[in-house]
Amino acid sequence: MKGKERCKILREIRQKIATDNNISLITNECSYKGECKGTCPKCEAEVRYLERELEKRRRMGQFITIAGLAVGSALGLASCDDSATEGDVAPMPSYYSDTISARENAQREVIYRNIMDYADEHPVYLTDTTGLSGHAVPLSFTVTPDGKITNIKASEDHQIATTYVDFIKELPHEILTGLTQDCTYILYLYFEDKKIIILR
Repeated sequence: MKGKERCKILREIRQKIATDNNISLITNECSYKGECKGTCPKCEAEVRYLERELEKRRRMGQFITIAGLAVGSALGLASCDDSATEGDVAPMPSYYSDTISARENAQREVIYRNIMDYADEHPVYLTDTTGLSGHAVPLSFTVTPDGKITNIKASEDHQIATTYVDFIKELPHEILTGLTQDCTYILYLYFEDKKIIILR
């Protein structure tokens, strides 16, 4: 899919989400000349605005429609401008795929957010941080359509990752359901004040 086509589709998705959730959002036709990557800081700003508005409604107990939001969110800050610096570009999340539907990508995003929320509410602490280096440690696992966790793997035998394996195994089934196919997530773990945090 060409960048201009992707840009148009994402703009339409954002507008539909805004309309479906009674959120005021005016999207404009992209004015960039030439081929692009399909999303840019303006696109990302619209996604962040929608995320904030949807979160407000969720906290108020309102029903929200989010199908498709993960597409815009996953594409992050990839710039329409070829002269953008590498620091402006955000990588796609591990769970995002171009080969599945926007709805499935959205459900993958929902499960990821559920995991993040659960991690915030159930922090994991290290009793001993002696000799731990300050880099992020990747930990991957697969969520199946029936909400089970399989294939938990740490890329290295690191205390942060091995400690977090038990947390991953105990994630509640109800926050992991809704997929139609297996999805692999990669969390980048770090420690701060003896608490393991997930880099986002």
